[in-house]
Parts: sequence; structure tokens; C-alpha cells
Amino acid sequence: MRKITLIELVLDHLAGGDAPDDVRGKYHPEVIANLLALAYNDVVMSAYMEGKMHSDYSVLDAWALNHTINITNNMVPLPYPPVQLPNGMGILQVACGNDLTNVFAYRETNSNAVFNALDVGSVSTKPNFYLEQNAGSGNHSHLLQVALVPDGVTSVLVKMIVPFDAVDDFATISIPAGKEKQLIDGVIALMREKPPEDTVNDNKARQQ
Repeated sequence: MRKITLIELVLDHLAGGDAPDDVRGKYHPEVIANLLALAYNDVVMSAYMEGKMHSDYSVLDAWALNHTINITNNMVPLPYPPVQLPNGMGILQVACGNDLTNVFAYRETNSNAVFNALDVGSVSTKPNFYLEQNAGSGNHSHLLQVALVPDGVTSVLVKMIVPFDAVDDFATISIPAGKEKQLIDGVIALMREKPPEDTVNDNKARQQ
């Protein structure tokens, strides 16, 4: 389903008789899109937890895209912020160039000191990465810090789950079977948590 179709579907549902009275037909499409982004993250998290339960994360692949990105000073600028999932699973894979048999291992930032004390870094030659926020200027909000990059490798193939707001309006969004209603219910729940609309006319002269 295309992203714009999904937004229209939610708007149509909210305009119908099944929607609660306090949210029916009251919100702008851009507001719906922002709320959908939050509900979408909940669905992705739910799919991740189900994948963890069954040791099968393949359901996350349908939300992911591959990006070939050049390595600059052991840094890889990401095209958009990764979806935040446990164990860094918003980034499903980082491979050396197009060699899918040689992949980077995810390394938590605080593990560097531990590995150094254990001399793991001097024994293991497996390339690794960790995620950090970009403190500098520019359009890239997050970076991958890479280490032990093999000689001759100048780029990586990063497979990332695409956040809802980074999806093009006419791009297709895959929703796991049975999650469609969860998405709509999530939007309605977020809308009902908003405080009631302020209808007081603040410009009206105060009566004595």
C-alpha cells in the first residue's frame, strides 16, 4: 500500500461512522501523517518483539532499504535517522561494499573499553560499527563509526528500516498481515490523548 493511500484510508475511517465522536473528521491530513508515524513505530516494535519471540526477524526486511554509502574518516553518514529498536536492529546489516558475505558486527559504544581490556581488538579482525548522533553541521543526523575496515573497502551497504516520515508519499509501505487495524487503532488512541480544543476567545474583552 502506498503511503498516501494509507493516510487517505485513515482519514476515510475517521470520517466514517465507526470513528469515535470526539475525533471524527477533526484533524488535518498532516496531523494524521505525524500520528501515523508514531503508530507505525509501535507496529514495527511489535513486529520486532514477535520476531524475537520466534527467533525470526525476517518480517523486518519488508520495511528496509539498502543504501551504498562511502566511508569517510571511518564515518558513514546515514541518509535518515534509523528506527530505534533494541540491539540496534533498526540497522539490519552493514556489509563491506557489495560483499554480503563480509558484514560488520554491531558493537555497543561502551563495549570498546571492555574489549580493549580483554585484548579482543588485537585478536579479532572482524569489522564492526556503532551508531552515534552527528554533532556537526549538515543534513546527516546520525553516523556509523566503523572500525577494522578491510583494505580496499571504501564503501558499505547499509540495510536500514525506513522511518515513516522518510518514506516517499507514493512509495509502498509493507504492513504485516493483521497489523492494519493496530495501525488505525494506534492513531485513534493518540488522537484521543490530546487535550480538548481550546474554544475560548482570548481576544474578547474581559467582562467586569
